[in-house]
Amino acid sequence: MELSFQKKLSKLLLIFLLLTSLNTYAQQDTTSVLNKFINEWLGRPYKLGGKTEKGIDCSQFTKRLYKDVFNLILPDVSYKQWNATKRILKGELIIGDIVFFRSKSSPSGWHCGIYIGDDKFIHTSNKYEGVKISILSDPKYTHSYRGAGRL
Repeated sequence: MELSFQKKLSKLLLIFLLLTSLNTYAQQDTTSVLNKFINEWLGRPYKLGGKTEKGIDCSQFTKRLYKDVFNLILPDVSYKQWNATKRILKGELIIGDIVFFRSKSSPSGWHCGIYIGDDKFIHTSNKYEGVKISILSDPKYTHSYRGAGRL
């Protein structure tokens, strides 16, 4: 027996609401996992080529964050992460996007971090500061900004 148009519409609306609530739950869960990750890593030391809590560099940090928070695999180095992501405008940044910079202190000439909202990003800064949160509009980062990418 065929359902009336109104019943079909009601079922579609119910499915839509269910999917929307699941998506909202997934976003909230990702946000809490990201916040936990940030709290665990803030202040950890920088180490060129490092991959662990004892010392990590910027590209390994973004790779680790993407794996632990989003369950996605990034390449090992910044310029390969650049190549693996879709370019987005600075004004379109959302939490989780990768921000890229020119760096005179990096052997590769690249630096990267993860946008965490409100003009802020988390990154492994240098051997003196380690993992920290910085502001994109800081002149140091405005001057060296290359662009941003999204998977």
